[in-house]
Amino acid sequence: MPAEPPAEPPAPRAPAARDLRLVVPTLALFVTTAVTLGMRPAAACALAVVLLVAALIAVAWSVSVGARERLDHTALWVLAVACALGSIGAGVQAARSHALAAHPMVSLVDTRTGVEGVVTGFDRPVRGGGVMVPLRVEVTGSGQSARVARLDVVVLAREGWRGLPPGTRVQTSVMVLEPRSPGDPPALRALAPPRVTGEPGVTGRAPAAVRERLRVVSGRALEGEAAALLPSFVLGDEGGVSTETRDGFRVAGLAHLAAVSGANTTYVVGSVLLAAAALGAGRRVRIFAAGLALAGFVAVVGPEPAVLRAAGTGAIGLAALSSHRTGRPLAALAGVVLLVSMLDPTTATGAGFVLSVTATAALVVAARPVAVRLRRPWMPATVADLLAVCVVAHLATLPVLVATGLQAGPWALPANIAVAPVVPLVTVLGTAAAALGPVWQDGAVLLAAACAPALWWLETVARIAVALPGSPDVAPG
Repeated sequence: MPAEPPAEPPAPRAPAARDLRLVVPTLALFVTTAVTLGMRPAAACALAVVLLVAALIAVAWSVSVGARERLDHTALWVLAVACALGSIGAGVQAARSHALAAHPMVSLVDTRTGVEGVVTGFDRPVRGGGVMVPLRVEVTGSGQSARVARLDVVVLAREGWRGLPPGTRVQTSVMVLEPRSPGDPPALRALAPPRVTGEPGVTGRAPAAVRERLRVVSGRALEGEAAALLPSFVLGDEGGVSTETRDGFRVAGLAHLAAVSGANTTYVVGSVLLAAAALGAGRRVRIFAAGLALAGFVAVVGPEPAVLRAAGTGAIGLAALSSHRTGRPLAALAGVVLLVSMLDPTTATGAGFVLSVTATAALVVAARPVAVRLRRPWMPATVADLLAVCVVAHLATLPVLVATGLQAGPWALPANIAVAPVVPLVTVLGTAAAALGPVWQDGAVLLAAACAPALWWLETVARIAVALPGSPDVAPG
């Protein structure tokens, strides 16, 4: 009898498929974290138990059914892991809600108290005057009633609070306000200027000096509102922007440009990759230069949580640009989302983090195919790659902006499309001016002056969007 041909070995699973197995569980964890935000601890615990039971059922089903049965065991295990991570997310939120409810500051709502803490970020202006200062409270009360209790809060203040660098230790008297939404900690209203009890370290002083020098550079290079808009777009420094201009950009759907996100790091890193490629640098040199640019971006803007978050997602975008595979960068991005969702649920569900993750995921999936379609005989491949990065990152975040309410007018989508070509220019040249300002002010002035046409276009688009039918009115002043 003729020998039977040897059985063909099963086709190996594609590496990208293995890399993507972390994405579904991470999505489950993120969705559970968002759903349970502000939920009562008992309800979050109940959801955690239900998801844990579902995970156990999936595991038992996969184990009890033999390998001969037609069952996708891999999918079943992915489902089990997704349910298990969802259970962890709900449990973390339950524990967080319980700890927040037990915090002594919650019982002090609508009362006055003293606090000691550390400024964790730069102040941002609020409508009607004053600033909003992120503060990590370490001690509540004063004298014999003082209690050690850490809590990240926002202080609404006026005199004396502007310009405090991150890392500054302060004492002050505050009024404890109701939380802005369920699941949030109470806000504080400062009743007195802060008493500085500890100066910031170099990680706080250096970014503050960069901000101050960029204001000087912008004042020398630009005129009118553009002089205040450049620090706003590059460093998130909105202190010099008028209330009317801020409201106009909000109505036009362009307010998000003043927030440091993963798109900023992508533009900076992309420009460095383009310059290195134009100089004929090899792949390793290009990646090394881009990594230095990313570290420099954090040093210039400051190590605030939003900046570190943007740098993390920007690093994943860099990995995507340097790789021909989408699975591994997506798995890395999923790992970042997973860790942030478990360690800091508030940040994970915040609009800034969602924008950074969305932009990075879009770059991983779509930047290379779009770049291939954009390439023409007259367009170098590196230019097409950079253009694809800008277009994909900008357009991918538009639905998030609409869903999160960061845009208020009906013309946000066309306005963002209209400014897409100039946003990378302002980001890259403005960041270079901010980095150069402390060492060579005249050179920084030239870079800032080169941003004038782009800033004019941004102002023009905002004014047109505000004037179109259906846009909310912008109150002067």
